[in-house]
Amino acid sequence: MLLLGTMLVGCWLVQRRHAYLLWVAASYSLVGGALAWQSLMDTADLHRWAVVTGVMYLFGTWCFARGMAGYFNVSARPRLGLAIGAVVLLALYYYSRVEVNLWMRMLWLNAGLGLLQLLPTARILQRRLPTAGLERAMYWSYVLFAINTSVRPLLSLAIGSRGESAASFSSYWLMMLATTLLFALLFSMLLLANTVRDAMTALRAERNMDPLTNLLNRRAFQEAAGHLLRDPRLGPWTLLLGDIDHFKRINDTWGHARGDHVLQTVAAALTQQVRNDDLVARFGGEEFVLLLRTDLASAEGIAQRIRMQLSEDKQLLPDGERMTISFGIAPIASPTELSATLSRADGLLYQAKQAGRDRVYVARPLNETQTS
Repeated sequence: MLLLGTMLVGCWLVQRRHAYLLWVAASYSLVGGALAWQSLMDTADLHRWAVVTGVMYLFGTWCFARGMAGYFNVSARPRLGLAIGAVVLLALYYYSRVEVNLWMRMLWLNAGLGLLQLLPTARILQRRLPTAGLERAMYWSYVLFAINTSVRPLLSLAIGSRGESAASFSSYWLMMLATTLLFALLFSMLLLANTVRDAMTALRAERNMDPLTNLLNRRAFQEAAGHLLRDPRLGPWTLLLGDIDHFKRINDTWGHARGDHVLQTVAAALTQQVRNDDLVARFGGEEFVLLLRTDLASAEGIAQRIRMQLSEDKQLLPDGERMTISFGIAPIASPTELSATLSRADGLLYQAKQAGRDRVYVARPLNETQTS
């Protein structure tokens, strides 16, 4: 368990995220340390250190409950946990110093551990059952673990009622060690899988996202667009190519920090005007591409709203200067047309620039174009 705790700390160091990994690592270290200590001491000496090891078990168990609560975004109810721990420690003190009774100590300790483990369980069960495989496995594993810790007090009570024989205690101790280790291995594998998944997700996002605007980059856009366009049930689709007017002058006049701010503002305006199943990408520099699940008329309306929103923003550029953007818009029906449609929209955008900028040019049937 100490080694598993060290491994979880290493998982946290990989990303510096997910504090629940540290809570579970602390739990493994405390419980593993207490198990090691008690395993090495003579049974006759257990009562002398019952309170100390009880603190390690109780706080270690609450750390695990806190880690699982963090994983599922619920509360571990620390005040109630503190009250449970205080009552159990008083009982451990009494049955180790006043009236030495091994099985009563085991009963109180296991009851406290079970209650601590149940603190976040009710709120976890109230949440909607996860649909992802990893979250679902973690959900049911924790439920089973909570049931296991809740049954232990009854088991210790049943064994203790038969007498405090060394053989019965040894059997109970081995059973507890085995189940604890099995659950520790299970949760370690699940948490490790979660860390690997998050690392892969972060790498995928780094590969697919533009770091400045948090929009898709060219590669990710082409992959996602090809996937969407292959489904004929999702149409119609329209491609918008937008380019900030006089962006080089913005950088040269007010600096690249202002230029970055403009790019981020444009990206925010684009994402505000589209739906969740639309695609928004930055192709590089000041050029943006949108794939909208709509017809030409609606796409033109969206482009006009974006253009007006940006041009009316008096805080975007110093001295109240207007920032404008031009668009070229063309319909697209299949992934094989993506390259040709991008070229067509780029040609329309060029015409909008040549006509004075701050315009939206839309491809029309019969090779007609409309300026607006």
